[in-house]
Amino acid sequence: MRNVSVGAFYRPSAEASYEHVDPLFSRVVDRDLIEARWKDLMQVALSVQAGTVFPSMLLRKLGTQSRQNQLYRAFRELGRVVGLGLLLEHISTAELRRSIHAATTKIES
Repeated sequence: MRNVSVGAFYRPSAEASYEHVDPLFSRVVDRDLIEARWKDLMQVALSVQAGTVFPSMLLRKLGTQSRQNQLYRAFRELGRVVGLGLLLEHISTAELRRSIHAATTKIES
Protein backbone atom coordinates (compact mmCIF):
# COMPACT_ATOMS: atom_id res chain seq x y z
CA MET A 1 0.00 0.00 0.00
CA ARG A 2 1.34 3.35 -0.97
CA ASN A 3 1.51 6.17 1.55
CA VAL A 4 0.48 3.96 4.47
CA SER A 5 2.23 6.28 6.88
CA VAL A 6 0.05 9.22 5.76
CA GLY A 7 -3.08 8.16 7.67
CA ALA A 8 -3.74 7.08 11.20
CA PHE A 9 -5.34 3.69 11.63
CA TYR A 10 -7.70 2.99 14.48
CA ARG A 11 -7.98 -0.34 16.27
CA PRO A 12 -11.47 -1.46 17.31
CA SER A 13 -10.52 -1.66 20.98
CA ALA A 14 -7.48 -1.12 23.16
CA GLU A 15 -7.16 -4.90 23.57
CA ALA A 16 -7.19 -5.67 19.82
CA SER A 17 -3.86 -6.81 18.48
CA TYR A 18 -2.82 -7.78 14.96
CA GLU A 19 0.33 -9.84 14.70
CA HIS A 20 1.96 -8.48 11.55
CA VAL A 21 0.40 -5.02 11.21
CA ASP A 22 0.05 -3.92 14.83
CA PRO A 23 2.51 -1.00 14.47
CA LEU A 24 0.16 0.61 11.90
CA PHE A 25 -2.45 1.32 14.58
CA SER A 26 -1.95 4.40 16.69
CA ARG A 27 -5.42 5.11 18.10
CA VAL A 28 -8.64 3.45 19.24
CA VAL A 29 -12.15 3.92 17.80
CA ASP A 30 -14.60 5.60 20.18
CA ARG A 31 -17.24 2.84 20.18
CA ASP A 32 -19.19 4.47 23.00
CA LEU A 33 -19.85 7.53 20.83
CA ILE A 34 -21.07 5.35 17.94
CA GLU A 35 -23.36 3.41 20.27
CA ALA A 36 -24.70 6.60 21.87
CA ARG A 37 -25.53 8.13 18.46
CA TRP A 38 -26.52 4.91 16.65
CA LYS A 39 -30.21 5.87 16.44
CA ASP A 40 -29.31 9.23 14.88
CA LEU A 41 -26.87 7.60 12.45
CA MET A 42 -29.54 5.16 11.30
CA GLN A 43 -32.13 7.92 10.97
CA VAL A 44 -29.80 9.89 8.70
CA ALA A 45 -28.92 6.78 6.67
CA LEU A 46 -32.61 5.93 6.17
CA SER A 47 -33.37 9.54 5.19
CA VAL A 48 -30.61 9.46 2.56
CA GLN A 49 -31.83 6.08 1.29
CA ALA A 50 -35.43 7.34 1.07
CA GLY A 51 -34.29 10.44 -0.80
CA THR A 52 -35.57 12.93 1.77
CA VAL A 53 -32.03 14.08 2.49
CA PHE A 54 -29.41 14.40 -0.23
CA PRO A 55 -25.86 13.26 0.62
CA SER A 56 -24.45 16.56 -0.66
CA MET A 57 -26.75 18.51 1.67
CA LEU A 58 -25.76 16.29 4.59
CA LEU A 59 -22.05 16.72 3.91
CA ARG A 60 -22.44 20.47 3.56
CA LYS A 61 -24.41 20.69 6.81
CA LEU A 62 -21.97 18.54 8.78
CA GLY A 63 -18.98 20.29 7.23
CA THR A 64 -20.10 23.77 8.22
CA GLN A 65 -20.98 22.91 11.79
CA SER A 66 -18.45 22.68 14.57
CA ARG A 67 -16.19 19.66 14.58
CA GLN A 68 -17.44 19.11 18.12
CA ASN A 69 -20.93 18.27 16.82
CA GLN A 70 -21.81 14.83 18.23
CA LEU A 71 -23.37 13.55 15.01
CA TYR A 72 -20.34 14.66 12.99
CA ARG A 73 -18.02 12.93 15.46
CA ALA A 74 -20.13 9.75 15.40
CA PHE A 75 -20.00 9.62 11.59
CA ARG A 76 -16.24 10.18 11.72
CA GLU A 77 -15.79 7.30 14.18
CA LEU A 78 -18.03 5.04 12.07
CA GLY A 79 -15.92 5.93 9.04
CA ARG A 80 -12.84 4.84 10.95
CA VAL A 81 -14.46 1.46 11.62
CA VAL A 82 -15.27 1.06 7.92
CA GLY A 83 -11.71 2.09 7.05
CA LEU A 84 -10.35 -0.53 9.44
CA GLY A 85 -12.48 -3.19 7.76
CA LEU A 86 -11.22 -2.15 4.34
CA LEU A 87 -7.61 -2.15 5.54
CA LEU A 88 -7.89 -5.63 7.04
CA GLU A 89 -9.64 -6.95 3.94
CA HIS A 90 -6.92 -5.42 1.75
CA ILE A 91 -4.19 -7.02 3.82
CA SER A 92 -5.80 -10.46 3.90
CA THR A 93 -7.04 -10.77 0.30
CA ALA A 94 -4.41 -11.19 -2.41
CA GLU A 95 -6.95 -10.86 -5.23
CA LEU A 96 -8.19 -7.53 -3.88
CA ARG A 97 -4.60 -6.24 -3.62
CA ARG A 98 -3.93 -7.29 -7.22
CA SER A 99 -7.05 -5.57 -8.57
CA ILE A 100 -6.35 -2.36 -6.63
CA HIS A 101 -2.72 -2.37 -7.74
CA ALA A 102 -3.75 -2.90 -11.37
CA ALA A 103 -6.29 -0.06 -11.20
CA THR A 104 -3.91 2.42 -9.57
CA THR A 105 -1.11 1.52 -11.96
CA LYS A 106 -3.47 2.04 -14.90
CA ILE A 107 -4.62 5.43 -13.55
CA GLU A 108 -1.05 6.59 -12.85
CA SER A 109 0.07 5.62 -16.35
